Amino acid sequence: MLKSIELSGFKSFAKKSTLSFSSPISGIVGPNGSGKSNTAEAFRFVLGEQSMKALRGKRGPDLIWSGNDRQPKAHRARVALVFDNRRKLLDIDFDEVVVERMVHRDGAHDYTINGSKVRLKDVIELLSSANIGSTGHHIISQGEADRILGASTKERKAMIEEALGLKTFHYKKVESEKKLEKTNENMREAQLQQQELALQRTHLERQVKKVERARALKRQLVEHYTRYITLERLRINSEKRRVTELLNGAEHNVTLARERVTKADAKIETEKDTSALGALDVQTQRLAQEKGVLERRRGKLEGTLSVVTNSTEAQHTNQHIPFVKVEALLVDIEKRIQKAHKDNDTSFLHEVVTSVREFLNQCIPNTKTSKHTDSKEALQKELAEVEESLAALCSEEEALAVARTKTLAALREQKAQQNAYFELKEQLREREREYDVAHHEAQALERAQKLLVDIEHRAQDRGIVYTGQAETISLSKEELQELLSEIDRVEARLDEAGGVDESIIQKYEAVCTQGEFIEKEVRDLEHSQQTLLEILSRLDTEIATRFTEGLTKINIEFEKFFSMLFDGGAAQLDVIKESQSGEDEGIEVRVQLPRKKVTTLEVLSGGERALTSIALIFAMSQVNPPPFIILDETDAALDEANSRRYADMIRALSEKSQLILITHNRQTMEAAGELYGVTMGSDGISKLLSVKFDEAVRVTV
Repeated sequence: MLKSIELSGFKSFAKKSTLSFSSPISGIVGPNGSGKSNTAEAFRFVLGEQSMKALRGKRGPDLIWSGNDRQPKAHRARVALVFDNRRKLLDIDFDEVVVERMVHRDGAHDYTINGSKVRLKDVIELLSSANIGSTGHHIISQGEADRILGASTKERKAMIEEALGLKTFHYKKVESEKKLEKTNENMREAQLQQQELALQRTHLERQVKKVERARALKRQLVEHYTRYITLERLRINSEKRRVTELLNGAEHNVTLARERVTKADAKIETEKDTSALGALDVQTQRLAQEKGVLERRRGKLEGTLSVVTNSTEAQHTNQHIPFVKVEALLVDIEKRIQKAHKDNDTSFLHEVVTSVREFLNQCIPNTKTSKHTDSKEALQKELAEVEESLAALCSEEEALAVARTKTLAALREQKAQQNAYFELKEQLREREREYDVAHHEAQALERAQKLLVDIEHRAQDRGIVYTGQAETISLSKEELQELLSEIDRVEARLDEAGGVDESIIQKYEAVCTQGEFIEKEVRDLEHSQQTLLEILSRLDTEIATRFTEGLTKINIEFEKFFSMLFDGGAAQLDVIKESQSGEDEGIEVRVQLPRKKVTTLEVLSGGERALTSIALIFAMSQVNPPPFIILDETDAALDEANSRRYADMIRALSEKSQLILITHNRQTMEAAGELYGVTMGSDGISKLLSVKFDEAVRVTV
């Protein structure tokens, strides 16, 4: 239900004016030029009318109070409609709804609903849900009563549809068609994007395969680097402990060996002169030679003495000594001499034997006549001298032997010390070699450490961060070297492949994501397209069904009201085809006045047209009653009899719709429950006076 309308700065209403509507029928009266029709235009304005011609202006500022010498011009025009929405006629969750429109001097328009700024579209949607609009069957201005009759068949159909409440469906249909067109446009764009993305994806897929191969190489390189660094660190750490212990032990051993050699250096004697032993050997050899000479001399003397002795004894006994016995004696002497001189040079003994043999050979046959030239005493004396010399030589030989033994013992001791010293020196050299080996291992370990640092830097340059993964296995140096060679090979292949360009992956993923998004968007658009087509089909069906049913009801009411106004006759609305395709339709009005052969609107008089239009408007309002109807002097052309019929029809209409009548007709005024009088003084400002007949009747009673 419409509660009130507020006007401020709108046309002739310079000051704030409020018209409250508490009666089913409210009348607005006043002399011509007072501004009462401005109230009807205020309704059009606030309900969203965009035609300045319909508002009797050329531009927005023409609707604003222009001012005078007593009242300055307004900066804006404002009109607000207040609705009682307790029955939720308007589709908004408020018991009271205020729809407001303002126009500013710069031509800008503002719309609000309950103080919240909204769009015109929002206002139209809200009002159309309650069968309210800026124009149409529920706002009929003076001179426009027969507009529905003078409209084209297509325009007339639009008016009928609006009266039947199909404007909302048409609005939805238009919105759906716009959405469908937008959806089709979006689908075409999406399909073009799909084609472009398909080309990009094909191109990027080839690059991605290269990148994926590079990624695989990169993963392999990361694995190799991580494994090599882990195992090499483990090996170096393990070797470092071992080599450190080995180096420390070798250094300690070298120190000990050097100390032993130093101590041995202090103890070892200076090399003894071996010439002393040589001199002893020379003296011993000389003594042996002298002893040999003396022994040969002794032998010779002993032999000569033996012969002399034997010859003397034979001469004394005058006995013959056989040669055989002498020979046996010589053999025995030879054996004894050989036994006595077994270890010495016995060549002189053979000479003695030979001399004795020759002597015997010479003496035995002439034993009786041989003479002894040598005396026995001389031989014995000489033999004694020889024995004495031999004894002295033996003593000297024994002394030399003792001296030689001591000298040999000293030399052996010196040799033993030298051997021990040389053994210590050899041990020192061995310990030094061990130290050198340990030192070389330490240097090799240091080089390995530097190489590992270089490899870690290489890995970092490749963007590989060592994660320190634990390994339970160990590799030999050869295996680690092979792993390092494999790293070099993989790096070479990776460099050849061009590395891992993450931007390609990102582009490919972005294209794939965009492709999936667009594919989903296309599916959604196809679904939306199908949904919108179904909605349009349902809307067409709904509009056609409601229009057919509504038109039937309008025809019933139209004929009833027509018969009431003309005291008989008949009237009907017919659907006609505007084109051969049948897509465009219109509404034709057929009337049959009583006692006249009139079937077309063109031959109706002005009054007859006014009555016909009123009958049609009232019939339309009965089928789908709007919340309120504004009639701006639609009864001006009626005579007194028709005015009474008009008033009766108004009373009937007020049972379904709230009526606001702008009129001069007395019969119409009598039907109103309250009247607003509009006056205008010399200042050109419209003013309001109100009379509520219901209250006046109660006061009178």
